[in-house]
Amino acid sequence: MIDFEWYRSFISIYQHRSVSAAAKARILTQPAMSQHLAALESEIGELLFIRAPRKMIPTDKGKELYTKIVPLIENLERITLETRYASYTKSVPLIKIGSPAEYFTKSALFKLSDLNTRFSVQFNLAHNLLKALEKDEVDMIITTQKTQVDGIEYTKIEDESFVVTAPAGYSGNHINTNDREDWLNQQTWLSFGLELPIIRRYWRVHFKKRPELKPNYIFPDLRTILEGIEQNMGISILPTYLIEDSIKQEKSVILFPELSVENTIYAAFKVENKDDLLIKNVIQELKKS
Repeated sequence: MIDFEWYRSFISIYQHRSVSAAAKARILTQPAMSQHLAALESEIGELLFIRAPRKMIPTDKGKELYTKIVPLIENLERITLETRYASYTKSVPLIKIGSPAEYFTKSALFKLSDLNTRFSVQFNLAHNLLKALEKDEVDMIITTQKTQVDGIEYTKIEDESFVVTAPAGYSGNHINTNDREDWLNQQTWLSFGLELPIIRRYWRVHFKKRPELKPNYIFPDLRTILEGIEQNMGISILPTYLIEDSIKQEKSVILFPELSVENTIYAAFKVENKDDLLIKNVIQELKKS
C-alpha cells in the first residue's frame, strides 16, 4: 500500500532535482527521503529518476506520475487546510469592527490582542462608519461622534486628550499667556482637514472663538500628521495616545501642556445587539486603561 508521504517526498525530489535539497525542504533526513523514493519505485515497479552525479533526472514514468499526482496532492492539502479552518472558525467567534485607523492601531489593538476572538476591521471616517453599522456591515463601531440615530446605542469608552504637538526642539512654551493665540496663528500648521476639526475645537475651548489660521498641509490621517511634525514641517493638535512614543524618542514635544482639550470616544452598536456577549466583551476590554 502506497504511503501518502512517499508521494510528497517524490514531488519534493522532482522539484528540487536533489534528494538532499528535498530532504532539507521537507525537514527530513536524506536516508528517509531515499527510503520513501525507493519504496514508491518498488510499489510502482519502475524507476522514477535516473541517479546522476549531484542530480536526479526524472524518467518518462517519473514525469508522467508527477503530472498526474501534483493536482491531486495539492487538492488534498487544500481540503485539509479548509477543514482545519472550518473547525477553527466554529470555535472562535468573529466580530466586525469599524474604527478610526489611528485609534485602533495605537490604542484599541493593544487592548484587544489577548481576546480569543477573530476580528474583521475596517477603517473610515465617523459618518461612514455609522452608515456601515446601520447596514450591518459591521457589528460595532468606535467613534468620536455621538450622532443620534434610531436603533443605535452609544457607550463611552474613554476620554482622549489633545495637545499642541511640535517638532523636537521647537520653542514656544516661553510665550506669554496673552500672546499665545497670536503666536500660534503665525506658525505653520498641519491639519486633518480644511475645516480644522480638532484645531477648531481647541480654539473654541481655550480662545472662545474660531481659529483664523489656514493650514499649510492637509493630511487625512493623524499618523501622517505626526510624521510630518517629526520631519519639522510644522505643528498640529494631536491625541496624547498617538504621540507618546514620539515624545519618549524625543522626535516631538508638547507645547502649552496645560492647554489640552478632551474628546470622548464611544462604542456604538445596534440596540437589538446590546446583549451580545461578544460585543460586551470587546467594549469591556476597550474600557480598560
